[in-house]
Amino acid sequence: MTARTPERDEARRTAEEETGGSRQVRRRLTFGVAGDLAGMRTALSPWQRAYEAWRAAGLSWGHGAPPRERAVGDAAGVNAVRLAEAPETGPDATTEPEPAGPVPAKTESTKPAPEKAAPKKPAPRKAAPDPDDVLVAGPGMAARKQAPPPRPARRLRSRLAVVTGLVLVAGGVIFTVSQEESGSDEPGIPGPVAADALFAPDPAATTDGLVQDLATVAAAGGTLVAAGTESDGVPGRERTRFLFSVDGGHAWSLGRIATPDGSELPFGDDPGMVSGGNGLWAALGRSSDGGTVAWTSQDAKTWTRHTLGAAFRSSDTMNDVTRTGDGFVAVGAADGRAVAWLSADGGAWQRVEGLKGISGLDRVASSGTVLVAHGTYPRKVTRKRRGKKVTRTVPTPGTWRSTDGGRTWTGVRIPQAQGSYGPAKGLTSGPGGFATVREAKRTSGPKKRRKTARSGVLLTSADGLKWRVASRFPGYGIELFGGTRAGFAVLVQGEKGARRILRSTDGATWKPGGTVAAPVRSSGLTVASGGTIAISGGQGDDAYLHGVDLRTVPGAVRPERAIRSLAAVPGRSVAVGGTNGGAAIWTAPDGRTWQRARFPGAGGWLSDVVHGGKGWLAVGRTSGAKPAPLVMTSQDGASWQKAAFPAGPPPVAVVTGPAGYVAAGAGAMWRTADLKTWKRTDLDGAPSDVAAAAAKYVAVGARGEAPAVWTSADGVTWTAAELPAGLATGPLTDVAAHGNILVAIGADGAPLVSADGGTTWGARGLGGDFNATAITSTPDGFVVAAVTSARNAVVLASADGGTWRRLPVPGLSGAGDQRLTVLTAMGPAVLATGVTDGPRSEIPLLWKARVPR
Repeated sequence: MTARTPERDEARRTAEEETGGSRQVRRRLTFGVAGDLAGMRTALSPWQRAYEAWRAAGLSWGHGAPPRERAVGDAAGVNAVRLAEAPETGPDATTEPEPAGPVPAKTESTKPAPEKAAPKKPAPRKAAPDPDDVLVAGPGMAARKQAPPPRPARRLRSRLAVVTGLVLVAGGVIFTVSQEESGSDEPGIPGPVAADALFAPDPAATTDGLVQDLATVAAAGGTLVAAGTESDGVPGRERTRFLFSVDGGHAWSLGRIATPDGSELPFGDDPGMVSGGNGLWAALGRSSDGGTVAWTSQDAKTWTRHTLGAAFRSSDTMNDVTRTGDGFVAVGAADGRAVAWLSADGGAWQRVEGLKGISGLDRVASSGTVLVAHGTYPRKVTRKRRGKKVTRTVPTPGTWRSTDGGRTWTGVRIPQAQGSYGPAKGLTSGPGGFATVREAKRTSGPKKRRKTARSGVLLTSADGLKWRVASRFPGYGIELFGGTRAGFAVLVQGEKGARRILRSTDGATWKPGGTVAAPVRSSGLTVASGGTIAISGGQGDDAYLHGVDLRTVPGAVRPERAIRSLAAVPGRSVAVGGTNGGAAIWTAPDGRTWQRARFPGAGGWLSDVVHGGKGWLAVGRTSGAKPAPLVMTSQDGASWQKAAFPAGPPPVAVVTGPAGYVAAGAGAMWRTADLKTWKRTDLDGAPSDVAAAAAKYVAVGARGEAPAVWTSADGVTWTAAELPAGLATGPLTDVAAHGNILVAIGADGAPLVSADGGTTWGARGLGGDFNATAITSTPDGFVVAAVTSARNAVVLASADGGTWRRLPVPGLSGAGDQRLTVLTAMGPAVLATGVTDGPRSEIPLLWKARVPR
């Protein structure tokens, strides 16, 4: 006889007092008394407890409409229980699955009861779906075909791992299982989790550690756009950034950037100019390879990157771009002659050369159907030197006008008046047409008491042809001038190195508009509707936008954070890298709960870490133009201290092996047995990683642009391995060893494999659209992380480095660029870190899972 608790009686009364199987009954049993049933194991999940409440009430555990009678073995009747009660996979899972339903009591007789013909019943009407119904993991309302008998628990876990949209909750971390692994026979593998809070930046840091700059800013009505870059300070690793405001500069956001085909955005793009309005924006800049790049947008929020073709050449210098009624016009120079570029949409451009008599154009503005550009032309000047006439050609400032969209240009003269002198500074369109400014001065009083007053002069033109002085303003040392139909603004010299802003809504009267601190490097100035003045630039290593605290703009300023290496031993995991411009170490007892380790502060970063016979060793470099070695040691992995290391190139990788610890750096290898005394060996090349095989050390890297491999029996004497021609197309970056087998990956993502300890090598593909990003060895072979052309991450395993199988790891696809960049073995499991690189920022990822054999 089964004992009942008062709560179970309450569950049964609930079902008896109301309509059997009604929505109210099922909701109460799921969310009400289910939470109070006594006698349940505490390990049961909320859904398992709800199932017990349903069973105590005499109701079938199901989904949707009131349950129908089902034949014994009906998959629709038992699948819900399988999903609700399947145990957590992984090394710590101990809960066995509950039975799929009540187990019939045993009888003394083992003979089956004779079957009786069941009377025919009318087909039940299909119940309409209830929008407020209780939905549980299980089958839908549609009739299912009879399924085969349940498989063992291993198959249940596999089936659990491939159910679309199923969410597992384990240890407070949510794993979403995607459809991608459907049909796999592998056990359920958890996916990565967002690790932003796990790998915390330095709480005491006063800087974010990244280098940001805003190179330009433009306005059209109430919309403002500022463009620039963010990087870790390494040339060629800049990320493009667009900031926008659609409410006149009151609130700013970070723009989204994509490519037309959805491919990955490259590093190194640097936008230098932007213009827009009337539903179309365009920006132009340089890529890391010296080519020209354009970005376009219809709303200033979402930008599309375009690689430009023959209209732009590597020798071109682009200086400015403006929005016209028909599209865009950019100006610049090439090989000592002015060039203009025309575009209807900002993505496809036409080159206009042959602008005779003009050396180059540096600014351009548009008003109506007229363009005005400023630049230089070659002028011959003859002067007497030592009684002889000497003629030479000098670049001279000038202004030109175009009425055919920038195809032809005619010189115009802007007069010197009211004490103005020197070249025109800045060029824009504003209230009444075109405008520019010049320095000016006036001298008054008798000779002995003569005084000179300095100021600025605003000159305007309705058509770009005839110019006049519109006003004077009380400022000199003009640094920037800009404007729109909303007015003009000028940045002039102030006190103690600061700059003053002067503003005018009509070009006739001027008022103070604030100040810009002395350390700011200003790059652009504009005026939005409502009179908001925007000034872009930089201050130290941070971007600057006048009147805006960029730290309050989501994603605009983020702390530098990079996890560059992982290592694990029983009871301790260590991650090293850098945050906020300084070296960082995180530790965890289980690979899941991380905290920052304390050690003497050091600028720079750590690139590799290993545990050996004398304790933990982490290597890296200091910050600055001339980086030095940075080495940390620890006995327990939690408390670290700086250690001495020979002067020279910073080490980038480290390993422990039969002869002790070995570190690798550009042109050098070092060995130590005690973490105190190091012996250096010069190397012809730049190793990037080193591994310990069965009886030797193996380093991989590059010699010039070619891949290179070196081997050593003692870590001191190194021999270069012979690599067949064409085996790899670029430097090797990572290597892992399993016994005498080594697998190396490189810049082109294709692994190289050696079965004889690194002496001979051959290429082995991963078997798909995969480029390897990280590799580690495990007790069973190798695990590789890779990326696809669709910017998704994958994980593959191999026993010998020759044949690879893809593991069903969920959560590695979706919006943004998914990458696992660091791997290490942790007993029978693999520990990995990576990033989800979205349009706004990078989100660190952490993945820990057993690798099924």
